[in-house]
Order: sequence, then structure tokens, then C-alpha cells
Amino acid sequence: MAENHPFTIGVEPDLLRDGRFRWTLYENGQVRNRSAISYATEHEALADATKALEKQIADWRPARWQ
Repeated sequence: MAENHPFTIGVEPDLLRDGRFRWTLYENGQVRNRSAISYATEHEALADATKALEKQIADWRPARWQ
């Protein structure tokens, strides 16, 4: 059975570097984490955001089951 988690990701243009992108990880609509670097493409930013999301979910699950 899959359990819902409170995390979402967003990918937005980098406001400081034209043509580049950054990701943000949200928990219940609040900023939890942001990318430290910008990415050349939206796809690259999304791929890295997905990795960060998977790690955050893995860290969140054990805390929920204790």
C-alpha cells in the first residue's frame, strides 16, 4: 500500500541567471529545500529535484513509522 507524502517539487526559471532553472522542494506548501545551483535545462533541474524528493521521502518514512 502506497502512503501519501507531504512533499511536492517545483521548477522555475532562475531569476539571477537568464535561461537557467532551479528547483524547490515543498512540504505541505512550505519551502523545505532549494537547489544550490542552477541548471542549463528545465529537464536537468527536474531530474535533480526528483532525486532530492526521493531522498526526502526516504528520510520522512522512518520518522513516521517510529
